[in-house]
Amino acid sequence: MNLISGAKGTRILAILLLILTARLSAQTTGAGGITGTISDPSGGAVPGASVAIKNTATGGERLLVTNDAGIYVAQFLQPGPYQVLVSKQGFTKILRKGLSLQVGQTLNVDLQLSIQTTTDTVTVEGQGDVVDSEKTEMSQVISQTQKENLPIAGRRWEGFALLTPNVTTDGGTGLVSYRGLSGLYNQSSVDGTNNSQAFFSETKGRTTVAYVYSMDSIQEFQVAAANYSAELGQAAGGIVNAVTKSGANAIHGDVFYYLRYPTLNALDSLQ
Repeated sequence: MNLISGAKGTRILAILLLILTARLSAQTTGAGGITGTISDPSGGAVPGASVAIKNTATGGERLLVTNDAGIYVAQFLQPGPYQVLVSKQGFTKILRKGLSLQVGQTLNVDLQLSIQTTTDTVTVEGQGDVVDSEKTEMSQVISQTQKENLPIAGRRWEGFALLTPNVTTDGGTGLVSYRGLSGLYNQSSVDGTNNSQAFFSETKGRTTVAYVYSMDSIQEFQVAAANYSAELGQAAGGIVNAVTKSGANAIHGDVFYYLRYPTLNALDSLQ
């Protein structure tokens, strides 16, 4: 077998890498991503454009440069509110605000630069498309708002997985069944680390092993019932992909209190 070498082989390898990294729309364990294409008024690619992706809650910023095809890719971003600022000499800066990145999600944010005039920056607000045309998995995200406002017994945050279609309880064991499969075939991860027991093949905290993450420490989590990325693997049933809170630039806290009046309890059937 002859091996391709020299400049030709280098070019072929570069093209393959470009194809593989051009669009990363797969799910990400414990994180999310933002990608897109920067173009000029004629629709042509803008290489070498500076892209600043900022988490507006924490102030953290990721600086990127578009490749020869005008594509930028930001992986492993903490879920939360974001804005994208794009600039290049000769073009007016464009700022995309109001982006909300969820765990396991890759936002596609394409922006078109205009020729520089007296305007310094063009600001665009609003979310992306409601329908994600690149999504292949059957999944949904349980947001922090849902987790804090929906009722649940026992404060076990994974119980909200039952809100996902094709998900139900696996008998009376406390396990969850996806598409009728045994709850022993599921996988749970928090911040990209395995949250399942190797011995019992079930989520930690259901039986004798201590439950590691409290309900208040979880920011949000994705429930994938089918067609999920191989990255999330190790499951024939469903997958829970959670991320914990990481803090922000505002002081905040949580307080909860169990209130059970004896007068509101049911009467003892033996009386």
